Amino acid sequence: MKPVLIAAGWCLAISSAWVSTAAVAADRFAQRFALELESGAAYYSVPLPAAVYAASQRGDLGDVRVFNGAGEPVPYSLDAPREPSRAPATLRPVRWFPLQSAVPGGTSAPLGVTIAADGSLRATSPPPSREQQDAELIDVARETRGGARIDALVVHVRDDNYQGRVSVESSDDLRNWQPAGEAQLLKVSYNGSTLSQDRIELTGMRARYLRLHWLDGAPYIESIDAQLQAAGADSARSADTQREWREGIVARAGPKDGEYFFETGGPYPVDRLRLNLPQPNTVAPAVVYSRAGLEAAWREVSGATLFRLHNGTVEQSNPSLEMAPDTDRQWRVVVDTRNGGLGSGALTVAAGWRPTTLTFVARGAGPFTLAVGSAAAESSALSRADLLMGASSVAATARLGEALPVEPGGDAQASGKDPDAMRRYMLWAALLLAVGSLGAIAWRLARGVQAQPGGVAGGGVGATGATGGAAGASDAGAAGGSAGGVSGGSDPASATTGDAGGDNADAQGPAKS
Repeated sequence: MKPVLIAAGWCLAISSAWVSTAAVAADRFAQRFALELESGAAYYSVPLPAAVYAASQRGDLGDVRVFNGAGEPVPYSLDAPREPSRAPATLRPVRWFPLQSAVPGGTSAPLGVTIAADGSLRATSPPPSREQQDAELIDVARETRGGARIDALVVHVRDDNYQGRVSVESSDDLRNWQPAGEAQLLKVSYNGSTLSQDRIELTGMRARYLRLHWLDGAPYIESIDAQLQAAGADSARSADTQREWREGIVARAGPKDGEYFFETGGPYPVDRLRLNLPQPNTVAPAVVYSRAGLEAAWREVSGATLFRLHNGTVEQSNPSLEMAPDTDRQWRVVVDTRNGGLGSGALTVAAGWRPTTLTFVARGAGPFTLAVGSAAAESSALSRADLLMGASSVAATARLGEALPVEPGGDAQASGKDPDAMRRYMLWAALLLAVGSLGAIAWRLARGVQAQPGGVAGGGVGATGATGGAAGASDAGAAGGSAGGVSGGSDPASATTGDAGGDNADAQGPAKS
């Protein structure tokens, strides 16, 4: 019995050890990065770069942790960027005047116009012929009065097909002009619909007058609108500049014509996609789908008419597709192939997103590290409000340094292998051995319980011997029978002694009488 108990104890101990080892292994991370901090701050914030997303094995970044120099995890929060509020754009029609050829950047006032007392422009001569025209003078003085800004010009082209470049200049007195950028305009009719790029971005300009120089021939203009800066435009523009891009993703052709598949390689919160067509002069409608994994169903996230048009020195492509932030890894593009689809060549993709900000408490001594990449880890992030607890101090800026050497366990995990498979097998073997030992103990105990009724039967035989002694009416026989009964009750082997006592009583009884 004792050896069996010892073996069972060892089995349970081994099982517990393997369980604890497996729990520790599940907390290992595939990648670690050094955190470079400014000394003295209580809180630090760092935008998560693409390398952290690429190493993460969870769609919600739940496997991100921050450790101090002693290897202790510290409290942290993960804050996705807020979508800037976008008020509806306000478009106002503006007056424009065709101009004769002029040298861009010239300091003389354009011919054929004059400035009225209220600052508005007046034409002083008929417009030039189309052959002589290559510029437009736009009066936005009324729109910018009171400090308002202009975000863009929307040029409505009358031509059915137009493609060309335009440069923009600004001035407050029609004499001193400053460059204000360039743009490309496009209007193409396709299958009963129209592809157009009619916006000229100006990023909040306050100038009173604008001048457009047509670099590839002047179009026929139907009207021009000025888009005034809306509330929240500055924050929206700042958000666009903070967007990160992963370039050069090559989409592979699917089993069906017009199907293309690609993966982002991490839980990036993608909100922009640039689809770069392989061949110029291509126009094709397309729908974009995404899903989290092979078991999930495809869901539609965006759609647009893709184009890449080349005209001499001018080449224009469709703008980026916009969508709500999407952390799915697998993507599918379905192109309409009725007009040839995309032709030959590879479709390449660029994915854009605005990174999440990590804020943590600098508890303990450094160096601090950021760890990521554990499928078994559960998110322990706090909300930013709970983390800061009303602290008046502003979080200092941290910087993510170089990647640290990867431990063997993390390397196996990162390469897609299962480093805990052997531990699981050993754990099950130890558990089965422990269960088998406990079953052996139970079997031994059951045999002992079954042996006890045999002793009781022996006692019954002894009692029978005692009864025989009493029948011989001999005191000695009775005593012998009683002794035999008592002995038989204690040991089955003593039943023979009780029977012998009874026989002696029978032999002595007649002699005494």
